[in-house]
Amino acid sequence: MEGLRYIVLLVLLLLPAQALGEPVVRALRVERGAIKVDGRLDEREWMEADVATGFIQREPRNGERATERTEVRVLYDDENLYIGAILYDSRPDLIIAYEKKRDADLRRDDAFAVLIDTYHDHRNGFFFETNPLGARADALVFDEGGSINFDWDGVWWVEAMITPMGWQVEMKIPFRTLRFDRNRLEPWGLQMRRIIKRKNEEVYWAPLPLEARIWRVSKAGELTGLKGIGRGWNLGIKPYLLVGLERIDSEGEGPRGVKDTGVDLKYGITPNITLDLTVNTDFAQTEADISQVNITRFPLFFPEKRDFFLEGSGYFDFGLHAKVQPFFSRRIGLVSGREIPILFGGKVTGKAGPYSLGLLSVETKRAYGEPETNYTVVRLKRDIGKRSDGGVILVNKEPSGGGYNRTAGGDVSLVFRDRLYLSSFLLKSFTQGEGGDGGAGYLSLTWSDPERYVRVSYLDVEEDFNPEVGFVRRKDIREGRIYGEVFFRPEGSRVRKYSFYGLLTYMRDHGDRMIGRTRKVGSTFLFHSGDYFEVALLEDLDRLDSDFEIRSGITIPKGSYTFRSFTATVSTEESRRVSGELSFTVGQYYDGDRRSFTGSFDIKPLRDIRIGPKITREEVDLPGGSFKATYLSAKVEYAISTLSALNLLIQWNDESDEVSANIRFAREYRPGSNLYLVYNGRKGDDFLDHSILFKVTYLFNI
Repeated sequence: MEGLRYIVLLVLLLLPAQALGEPVVRALRVERGAIKVDGRLDEREWMEADVATGFIQREPRNGERATERTEVRVLYDDENLYIGAILYDSRPDLIIAYEKKRDADLRRDDAFAVLIDTYHDHRNGFFFETNPLGARADALVFDEGGSINFDWDGVWWVEAMITPMGWQVEMKIPFRTLRFDRNRLEPWGLQMRRIIKRKNEEVYWAPLPLEARIWRVSKAGELTGLKGIGRGWNLGIKPYLLVGLERIDSEGEGPRGVKDTGVDLKYGITPNITLDLTVNTDFAQTEADISQVNITRFPLFFPEKRDFFLEGSGYFDFGLHAKVQPFFSRRIGLVSGREIPILFGGKVTGKAGPYSLGLLSVETKRAYGEPETNYTVVRLKRDIGKRSDGGVILVNKEPSGGGYNRTAGGDVSLVFRDRLYLSSFLLKSFTQGEGGDGGAGYLSLTWSDPERYVRVSYLDVEEDFNPEVGFVRRKDIREGRIYGEVFFRPEGSRVRKYSFYGLLTYMRDHGDRMIGRTRKVGSTFLFHSGDYFEVALLEDLDRLDSDFEIRSGITIPKGSYTFRSFTATVSTEESRRVSGELSFTVGQYYDGDRRSFTGSFDIKPLRDIRIGPKITREEVDLPGGSFKATYLSAKVEYAISTLSALNLLIQWNDESDEVSANIRFAREYRPGSNLYLVYNGRKGDDFLDHSILFKVTYLFNI
């Protein structure tokens, strides 16, 4: 009987937790045109609407009432959702607000955000955030933050203003910007967050535990009262015109004119499913990559920045970020840093009942020795219970003339009692010809609560695993990993939270030889001021099966190496006029020594100007030789208004002795329509590549 009792207790612990007392607010229907979005909330309809209040702290005192009052009201008409917030503040003269740029990190200011779960599936949502200057940031949220697409730019409006009583916000979100099931309009999930920056206070309408963030959609409250709404035909056509001049000395190309046109189309097949089409796709406005120093023998991971691939990217997520992914969109249209023109592409994304669908097909031109190639990705997921899911993926690369490469797999993610997480996947690649038919698998179990975080995982990647449209950092490995961290929150101290953590990783190849091991212990300190400090001791074991030429003429001989190092990081609160992060590492490196330093800074000389210099310095001394690498970059951002910005990025490194510059002026001259003026330059010892491009887009909504 005693054993039976323990079994019953275990089953009860693993059953999904039931929601208890989520807050509810009812939206009030108003006449079309009744609300003018000016940040004033002076129309009588605002006074007639229900009030959502009673915000609760997540930080610094979890579960206690917010120290400043917040009132939020929700209205809607046939076409738009309106959210009005009055954010009272006992010291409006101390409100912090610097950001104007679209998609800036508004957590550096006082801020107000909403997360809308239109399907009420407790896992996905649309995120909108603003600050007292009316800056806009938005994102698509998938799987409760498992994937967050901050590069999504929805069409919506916001105005904000500082008042003698605090500040006010008025948002207007067209229903055509959202996806929802018009046959099931209520309730929608709704979460709201306010940041009171001078206090480093974070408060929520629907209370959150310490280990959760706003992305925990299952903890959201409810929005009711929506009736008789739709998205219309929801057809958007967005042509572009590109003109400019370029000169590519490094490839022997003299000055030439550039002129091109193309079009993107977005159509709502249903309120839940969206079709995106692109013809003669152009990415002239895409930001340049930030250079990275590589002192390993493994490839670096650079994030995707192109709009077509970012839109709805969460529907295709599968695998481990920067480790193993069957689909990595940068494999399409890019080779060795060169852009391969895209003839056309199509994408269907969305949700139907418990199913999420992502379907992508892209055709690239013949260029730089690469044949015309078709890329196709199919991703299907099904919700399981409240927060779990499972799915499959198929990725196909088909060059003209044959030689296909395919990857197929399945994954499962299960959540028990909001704190125990199980994740797993299996993958298999198929390559025409010899080799490339290996597999990969992953299994992890995670526990997370306010006092501890523990993850145990196992990763297996075979030597012949070959996802040509994916990303694999390292093959022929069997990696076991355990990470644990405990958290403390002392009362009456300047330290808000400190922790101690430990990491142990063992790596063997498929011949059962140990090829790697990591042991790491460290401690972190987060202060009430927002400053942060971390120290750690690290021991690495690495086996080289062949000589590793780390730099030209400098070789590390094959063999097994154990080396130890110490690292420390300090960062300061970002809301200050001058803030930054410094990190350094000293210690052994294979059979030599290493000293590494990174410093990044954020300087705000004026409200609308932000300067971000960064330096990375590596010094490695080895018996076979020594080298030093210095990478310098500087970002300058001038937020002319909430709709216009001028950005400059300059980079230099002493290894290639190249200087590059990217200057971008962007203006949203009407909702969804933009103009860009972009200069790109790169100078080396014997070449100067540069281009200046003007691009204009216009969104037709039908």
